Amino acid sequence: MTSGALTSGLNAVRPAAAAEPGVQNAPPPALPGVHFAAALGFFVCGGLGLVAVAPALAGGLFFLPSVAAVVHLFVLGWVVLSIFGALCQFLPVAVGKPMRWTALAHASFAAQVAGVLLFVCGLLRESGGLLLTGATLLTCAFTLFAVNLAATLAQAKARSLTWWALAGAALFLLVIPAYGVAIALNLHGGLVIEHRFTVIALHAHIAILGLVMLVMVGVSQRLLPMFLLAHGVRDGAARAAVALLFGAACVLAAPVGGTPRFIAGAALAAGGVVAFLVQAALYFKHRMRRRIDPGMRLAAAGLIGLVAALGLAPFALHRGVADLHLLSTYFVVLLGAICLFVAGHYFKIVPFIVWYHRFGPQVGLRRVPKVAELYSEKVALLNGALLVCGWLGLAVATYLGSPILARAGAVLFAAGAVLEAVVLARVARRRLA
Repeated sequence: MTSGALTSGLNAVRPAAAAEPGVQNAPPPALPGVHFAAALGFFVCGGLGLVAVAPALAGGLFFLPSVAAVVHLFVLGWVVLSIFGALCQFLPVAVGKPMRWTALAHASFAAQVAGVLLFVCGLLRESGGLLLTGATLLTCAFTLFAVNLAATLAQAKARSLTWWALAGAALFLLVIPAYGVAIALNLHGGLVIEHRFTVIALHAHIAILGLVMLVMVGVSQRLLPMFLLAHGVRDGAARAAVALLFGAACVLAAPVGGTPRFIAGAALAAGGVVAFLVQAALYFKHRMRRRIDPGMRLAAAGLIGLVAALGLAPFALHRGVADLHLLSTYFVVLLGAICLFVAGHYFKIVPFIVWYHRFGPQVGLRRVPKVAELYSEKVALLNGALLVCGWLGLAVATYLGSPILARAGAVLFAAGAVLEAVVLARVARRRLA
């Protein structure tokens, strides 16, 4: 749903808000708010770190500790914290129940933030103690959130597609840290892992498929139709996506199977991503409002990036460390696409939360701004252009091996991250005059 339409609709139903389960059970804004604020902070730190490690990426040195530190700033700090915050806000609408234990959500947030900071510092300083402490805190954060999410889902009466997607994600919240701790022990704890680079690649793909992509599919089933005014679109492709992505993550996480397991997992993953892209394309195709706002444009850029990553995947993963430039380019494209998709949704979710809690109660009593009026559309378009151009420049530079172009692309991307944080911070401070 567009911002204006969303505001108009809420203006009309405001007197009956208490009767709506999703509205009535909406969490206090502080809970998702602290997640989003911290995530934006990590987004900025990741962007600045990207400027520092850009020459290493251009050299194909994707597995350097400094590069791994920046990757985890984006994945654990930006993407995962955004997922946790979005689910805190989204669950009442998605399953009709708020997060089961608010205090536990705050505890998992604290453990996640501290874990990311210590883990990244451990990588940068090559400190085994910091690395393992950070990994332990992250394991605690994932476990606490998984328990909270599972308890929330258990209360829901309906078993929708979104419910199944989030249930699968809850399971892999318990699986993913096991790989991370094993890799951390391999680096500094004396644990010997054969084919360590293969395990790292598996860890990355299990996290992306089993957590990030499952949540993207499940949440998109509710948010994309609302933001695009594309109701009534059949969800068969999304159902296939959830089944295939969950199956792929299960196959890749299995401890046995060798090469056939990798091939089967890759095939299931490719099918799941294609199905998700088809479902998203249907929503964009059948939208009632033809004009696409800045947030959804940025999300669409992320979806196009997933298409590019899907095309690169078989070549990059087949050649592996034999072609580090191609492998690094693949991960830049894939992670960048996910970051853009998340960044686009921030321009929809954060302004609405601010509007609903700060301006919504004044509807009918005085003039209030529309959701879209809480930020400048031109600035949001500039923000999207910086992020997309920076991401594309970095990807091309990584493939070509150009440190100068890589640094330029990273600077543009970092500028976009900083601008988005500034814009949304200003939105969060908006009040009635």
